Amino acid sequence: MVQNSNSNGDIQHEKEEINKNNDNNNNNEFPDKPEWLTKELFSEFLEKDFPNFTKITKFNVKRAVAAGENFMTTLLRVHLEVEMPDASSKSTSYMVKIKPKSEQIQNMIEEWQIFKKEQLTYSKYIPKFEEFYSEAGKTVEFAPKLMQLQSDRHNSYLLIMEDLRLRDFKNATRQLGLDMEHTKAVLKKLAQFHAASARYVESVEEFPTMYDQCMVTGEDVFAEHRLNSGKIFRANLHLYGDVEYLKEKLKKCVETQSDPYQMKSERNPSEFNVLNHGDLWVNNIMFQYNEDGSVKETYFIDFQLGRYSSPAQDLQYFLYSSTNIEIKLKHFDYFIAYYHGQLIEHLKLLKYEGKMPSLRDIHMAMYKHDYWAYSIATNLMPVILCESREDANIDNVIGGEEGNAFRQAMYTNSRLAENMSVLLPWLDNRGAFEV
Repeated sequence: MVQNSNSNGDIQHEKEEINKNNDNNNNNEFPDKPEWLTKELFSEFLEKDFPNFTKITKFNVKRAVAAGENFMTTLLRVHLEVEMPDASSKSTSYMVKIKPKSEQIQNMIEEWQIFKKEQLTYSKYIPKFEEFYSEAGKTVEFAPKLMQLQSDRHNSYLLIMEDLRLRDFKNATRQLGLDMEHTKAVLKKLAQFHAASARYVESVEEFPTMYDQCMVTGEDVFAEHRLNSGKIFRANLHLYGDVEYLKEKLKKCVETQSDPYQMKSERNPSEFNVLNHGDLWVNNIMFQYNEDGSVKETYFIDFQLGRYSSPAQDLQYFLYSSTNIEIKLKHFDYFIAYYHGQLIEHLKLLKYEGKMPSLRDIHMAMYKHDYWAYSIATNLMPVILCESREDANIDNVIGGEEGNAFRQAMYTNSRLAENMSVLLPWLDNRGAFEV
């Protein structure tokens, strides 16, 4: 087993080393930008930000995050400089999300409807959720602003959003997991998001059927990948402490359990349902800080896998995958209670008239929907906890033999071993691997 860092100095040093490696992989101009991604595309945004600018003097496109920090799509940062009438210079940047170069992954994304879903969430639902809070006398913001092009010529190929870096938002270091303060900040914002989505269904309309699944698929497209990753995971159980007794349970689990990403949710009126973010792990959360280093604001990004179902999905996904090992299980029940308190507070604020879920209801939902546990532990956490590598991409996560080295590195990672040594027995004791 891996020993935990035993001082703040050790943790800070480790964080600096990880972030330095990430920065080293993130400073080069992006060589494969599509031909249509030109400076002229941003003129209408620049005209709003810098009225009467005379010309664009600089246009630079870089990969926004290092390899291993974003898998499903390609995230770019576009930096522009403009000249003003008085010859002074102004600069800004935007975040641009485009489909990956791989034609196979492009076809999958089209079938999964994740671009369509994310555009709808950013452009329609989030503004309405924020409006609910404004009408209740409270300012609550959930995400960066979506920049809408007047022409829809490229809208199926890209998303353009404000660059939160300009407002000093940052990601936490994914390999270390979030501490108590950050975890509570996320749970509060999640409760606000869930409360607004419940109010939306009650007062406006149901969410479209594409929100019944994280990935909208007609057939199980990941069966082979799940079986293969399950084999690698079980082959490395000896690295994860005294857990080899779980080998047969885990084997049965992967061979018989449906993929939760593709599973359709039941719109059960007797159960409390919300719009789940659907992919709430540490890299899809950004933080803004006060001068003393405390968390000032929390935003969510990457709304590609939204799913209308029990809030147990987001709670399990986030708490299992993205909290520090020291608090992950020790404070698990407290985190659920804290989330529930925030949820009820904000449902009342928004004048939600439906049945309020009790704390016991949320705990029962966590057990009912614990089919997420296996997938989070064996597929999501190996990705989150792995080192940054140039070969870290979606093709190597789910692909053929060319991804073997990367997948082996994921499952033999010492951080994964440390987490699995405590998480697997805990999940087993809750019955999460019973099928």
